[in-house]
Amino acid sequence: MNKLIIAASIFASATAWAGQECSIDLTKTAPNVRYSFEDNGTVTDTFTGLTWMRCPLGKTWQAEQQACRGEGTGMYWQAALNEVQAINQSQAHPLHQFAGHTQWRMPNIKELASLAEHACMKPALNPKAFAAGFPYSTSEEGYGSGDVRAYVWSNSHVQADNTILMFDVRNAEIFAYGPTQLEGSVLLVTDQ
Repeated sequence: MNKLIIAASIFASATAWAGQECSIDLTKTAPNVRYSFEDNGTVTDTFTGLTWMRCPLGKTWQAEQQACRGEGTGMYWQAALNEVQAINQSQAHPLHQFAGHTQWRMPNIKELASLAEHACMKPALNPKAFAAGFPYSTSEEGYGSGDVRAYVWSNSHVQADNTILMFDVRNAEIFAYGPTQLEGSVLLVTDQ
């Protein structure tokens, strides 16, 4: 019985550490001191002045655990735009005036890319600010596998081929996808 408990403890420890991978040789680009953390589910980037929801849409901020809980909602781009409009306009929406802010929006690709923690991957985000909200793997294991919710929609449209730029939270890469090609995550920001 003791061997079983020890084996379970080792497995649990290995699983707990199986998340974000960071290089000790690289300087952190998004350290904790860059952010002002709020218990209301927001974080303010003191470098850019932007305030972000700490969880992607569909997940709920749990202040006691300092983590996002639930399942993130994957959405096509137009549905994401409609959801943002509903959040800002419908008093019945559960995220209306979230954390006292009234003008939530989808970020542009530069704003999303500014969140990148270049010293880390899986995810390439500050772990205290956002990582609890993005436990998704992408197609790095092979085309067609993984969870497309690791890709976050931006409001940056590429006119030439009618695609939208997306930010891959796993490795901070930027990709272009058609607005109905996949159901990505939505992380909202405000200038307030």
